[in-house]
Amino acid sequence: MKLAPKGAPKEALDAIAGLPADLRAFLEQHDGGRGKVGSRPLILWSAEQIARESQSQEVSLATPGLLLFGTDGGAEAYGHLARLRERRYGRIPLIAAGAHEFESLSDSLEGLLQALGEGR
Repeated sequence: MKLAPKGAPKEALDAIAGLPADLRAFLEQHDGGRGKVGSRPLILWSAEQIARESQSQEVSLATPGLLLFGTDGGAEAYGHLARLRERRYGRIPLIAAGAHEFESLSDSLEGLLQALGEGR
């Protein structure tokens, strides 16, 4: 996995409503990244792209509380669904109809990356 060498500007991070603390901490160090986690491709968006996509992706608009922050380079997105009590990090098809299609994988960004590395 190749991570961006610089962190996101504070203004870009502040512009993202509902940004979880651990995702913010990651973006403060690395403003995105791309590569593979285990055998799964992963593109972690920059803070600016997260802000932009959260206002334009149909799945984000149809799923209140969903913050997308990356994709598999294809039809699946990775996100944080704030309204869940646990396992708020997971994946959802970009053409999803709503929260019922969100596959919860972890309580943290680190846990999500670990789950992907394990092939889940």
